[in-house]
Amino acid sequence: MLAAGVTFTNDRFPPPRRTWMELFPSDPTEDTLATHVGDGTTIGARSVIGPGLELGRFTMVGMGSVVTRDVPDFHLVVGNPARTIGAVSRAGVPIARAIEGLLPDGDVICPRTGASYRLEAQKVLEL
Repeated sequence: MLAAGVTFTNDRFPPPRRTWMELFPSDPTEDTLATHVGDGTTIGARSVIGPGLELGRFTMVGMGSVVTRDVPDFHLVVGNPARTIGAVSRAGVPIARAIEGLLPDGDVICPRTGASYRLEAQKVLEL
């Protein structure tokens, strides 16, 4: 789900500044990078996603966030630059809160669906 005003950037090195008379097309080049958005990902309104990033499955990006690094599966990120503040289930329900940017290890259950997840080494795995 992409909310209103989400911006994807794709150019690591934008072309040099030109006057309006000198504009040239921005065809893809070797500096144009694709971004991968995993299944079930939700990106909040007015978020900006940097070039060449991987947004994992069922990640959630809070509105207005600026994503400058890959986001692992099931992570909830917010801010500028975006940082992990927790983990969410496949249903989008928070299942863990990060402490100083780190997710605690352990098994958790989604309160909405009853699905089980394992948090281990900053990864969230469906059981």
